[in-house]
Amino acid sequence: MRVLVTGGAGAVGSVLVKTLLSAGNEVRVLDKSPGRLLEHKEPRLEVITGGIEDEATASRAVEGVEAVYQLAESFLAKPPEVFQIDVKGNINLLEAACASGVRHFIFTSTTRVYGKPQRLPIDEEHPREPENSGRPLYAVSKFTNEKLCLLYQRERGLPTTTVRFWWAFGPDIGGRAMRTLVDTALKGETLQVPEKAGGSFIHNDDIAAALQLITFNDKAYGQAFNLTSGRYITWEELARMVVNISGSSSKIETFPPEATVDNAFLRTDPDIPGTWEVSHARATAALGYRPKYNPAELEGLLRGALEDLVEERSKVLGQG
Repeated sequence: MRVLVTGGAGAVGSVLVKTLLSAGNEVRVLDKSPGRLLEHKEPRLEVITGGIEDEATASRAVEGVEAVYQLAESFLAKPPEVFQIDVKGNINLLEAACASGVRHFIFTSTTRVYGKPQRLPIDEEHPREPENSGRPLYAVSKFTNEKLCLLYQRERGLPTTTVRFWWAFGPDIGGRAMRTLVDTALKGETLQVPEKAGGSFIHNDDIAAALQLITFNDKAYGQAFNLTSGRYITWEELARMVVNISGSSSKIETFPPEATVDNAFLRTDPDIPGTWEVSHARATAALGYRPKYNPAELEGLLRGALEDLVEERSKVLGQG
């Protein structure tokens, strides 16, 4: 099988590419910054340097593939840029997929399309109010692309599927909020975190496995699936991990999520006080999806990613 992974050099994309290659597929990657992928000598890997917003590049990337995994995103902050790149780019890929006879188009979205959590756990029937997300532009663009995928399925016959997840990680863990949490601990300053708030993390291996289960599965066509690794982790737990790993003298203080608190950590993401307890029950029932790691293993992997982040940030702050 020949497939396209857009954003294939990213943290999630690179794991998916490796998984697809290991399964014997021919993989084409479209990414503006392919980085180390260009060093691979794997004959079944083809790398195209470019962006999805360029119609000719998107068309060339899609030509001859059977499935498209659409992971590319800009995460920019200005509406004209986001809609020019993320939305127009997605349309370019959808048009090219229809023209090339692609058998399945899989779009990676976000749980931010739900807006603020209104009931728990958050399943796929939860109200979708992306404009009420802590990052509304990002959420609205993702939701727009979800709807576009459905439109192309219904009007053009292109099978599409959407997946949504909260915070993904692998050997590395990203996010400005996580970096700020670590930096605060390394400076020995008080870590203020909202009570009970947190989210259902997912390991990149689980995303890759779920995407393989979805591919060419008629039970997935026209559907959206939440994905998690099955463990809800609070910010307080993360703060304790970071303090322990870094040997920090920082104190940890909790406050009610509805309280008005101003600190650098909270300013990184307005959704931090939310309880992002996400259910993947639909994916289990329809696809047979099961997280790869048990809770203890997942926490160990998360701790390992945080250890690397602490080491990285120590060097940035001149402490390593």
